[in-house]
Amino acid sequence: MPLELGVLNRRRFLAEIAGAGAAWMSQEAAMATGGTMAPEGTWALISDTHISANPGEHHRGAWMAGNAGRAITEILSRDAGTAGVIVNGDCARLHGHADDYHHFAGLIEPLIHGRRELHLLMGNHDNREVFAHTCARAFPDRGGPTGRRTAFLPSEHVNWFLLDSLEDGSPIAGRLGREQLDWLASALDRHPDKPAVVMAHHHLKIRPENGRVFKPMSALRDSFELYEVMKSRPQVKAYFYGHTHRWEIARTREGIHLVNLPSSAYVFDASQPAGWVEATPREDGIDLELRCLTPLHCAHGERHRLQWR
Repeated sequence: MPLELGVLNRRRFLAEIAGAGAAWMSQEAAMATGGTMAPEGTWALISDTHISANPGEHHRGAWMAGNAGRAITEILSRDAGTAGVIVNGDCARLHGHADDYHHFAGLIEPLIHGRRELHLLMGNHDNREVFAHTCARAFPDRGGPTGRRTAFLPSEHVNWFLLDSLEDGSPIAGRLGREQLDWLASALDRHPDKPAVVMAHHHLKIRPENGRVFKPMSALRDSFELYEVMKSRPQVKAYFYGHTHRWEIARTREGIHLVNLPSSAYVFDASQPAGWVEATPREDGIDLELRCLTPLHCAHGERHRLQWR
């Protein structure tokens, strides 16, 4: 699943950003890229980039391409994502058109030049066939369920299991399907000796300890089936997701952490941050740091030290 793109070169990437305006190179952006370096072995986690064919497009007051470029600049400047970079779905703006993915490919290419291993998941605004055609080498067959973009990523302290929750024909909700659930269960059973982190684009229809349930109609339709797979296997420690454009951490009654990754594009709630997350696994847990694209946001630099169940 590592991304190997040559769709747009770095000069074209810079030209597109310059043509749309260089707001992300402002003093505020310089502040965002400063400070301490990321710990060695971090994962850079980005979600909901919503890139369109138009490099200058704005939505809800946010410049999506500029925000993505800003996040990528900071990842490289902090030397984050040395273990890998994961984009958790909704790479494209609305419908996953070819020109959206061509622009997206140009934006993320500096990560490849920076020798970051890059993994992309599918969200409800993506299109598998168009993406595969546009970025033909992006997803080599790794033996997962037919037609799905899944991956097993072993690392020093955790095993990552990346799932594809895009449901064809559904504009909002997601579904894994029986074949993908069986693939996950089998893969987890083959790797019981290391903590497992599961990631998909959609949120679950379950009530965590804090009592919040996000819009069940836009959630993963087979949430309960996925949760049965996870909670019955003690090596599963956390579920990471995006989709809601929120930054939030909760936990289930069984002790599985639920990590809602923020959108790098725009927010639905003005109090929420747009940004990305540094994740540094440990033997007994994972350290998370929120990197806001507006460094004056009260949550910028917020850190959480999660302990495994």
